[in-house]
Amino acid sequence: MRTRIAVSVAKASEIGEERRLTIEGSPLAFIRTGGRRCAVLLIHGNSACKEIFEHQISFLANRGHDVVAPDLPGHGSSGNASEPRSTYSFPGYARTLRVLMQTLGISSFHVVGWSLGGHIGIEMWVGDETVRSLLITGTPPVRLSAAGASEGFRPSPVMDLAGKAAFSQADVRDYASAMLGAPVDPKSWFGRRVARTDGEARRLMLENGLAGVGHDQVDAVSDCPRPLAIVQGKNDPFVDLTHIRSLTYRNLWLKNPIIISGGHAPHWMCPNEFNSCLGGFITE
Repeated sequence: MRTRIAVSVAKASEIGEERRLTIEGSPLAFIRTGGRRCAVLLIHGNSACKEIFEHQISFLANRGHDVVAPDLPGHGSSGNASEPRSTYSFPGYARTLRVLMQTLGISSFHVVGWSLGGHIGIEMWVGDETVRSLLITGTPPVRLSAAGASEGFRPSPVMDLAGKAAFSQADVRDYASAMLGAPVDPKSWFGRRVARTDGEARRLMLENGLAGVGHDQVDAVSDCPRPLAIVQGKNDPFVDLTHIRSLTYRNLWLKNPIIISGGHAPHWMCPNEFNSCLGGFITE
């Protein structure tokens, strides 16, 4: 498949100048801070957006890192995928982000992935040698099947929304609130981003994942020699911490998952504690 690329400046936001890169007819919105230290790619979660990394973008940029934070296809300010069935999958998202980094001339980088972003990060980390290390949060490495998902995630009515195509206002409120660990008004900035998300991105991501489209994540963390860090909120309503602790890891930072304050989004809820771990891991 040939890739068509065009880059333009779109608008400025509170966390930096937003740019757009068009891949196969689908606009991809992203922010790049620049910086002399190694690049860091930040990948957001299901139905979220790049702004969820506000605290990490400023933290890493102040340390001199070249930070790249995109909106995934079908999310935020990016356009919906022109080929949804292939794009809305862990390998599809990973392929899009590889093109982004290649186009920006970045040949070596760290990845930080939250929730869905962590699953995409695992796909890149195990299959792409340009990825130097991976930090995941809100992401249990699982086998890509219904049985595997049931081992890594806690069942709940809100969890069932992760693959639902059409969201009501109540769905937006419930899902956004569970993601951020606090009540979210559907009319707030995050509520609007959840509501904006292409419903097919949720439906097909879950369908593809349960069908085994992508690397087996349990095998990946057991076999991949590149550094991995898990920084996990202790009150995450979605993730089974027992499962995370039960896995075998080849190169896990500090030899254990790091359990910190917060829920599914500790980087948003407890940014200082999270950033302390992030900075320590990338420095090491």
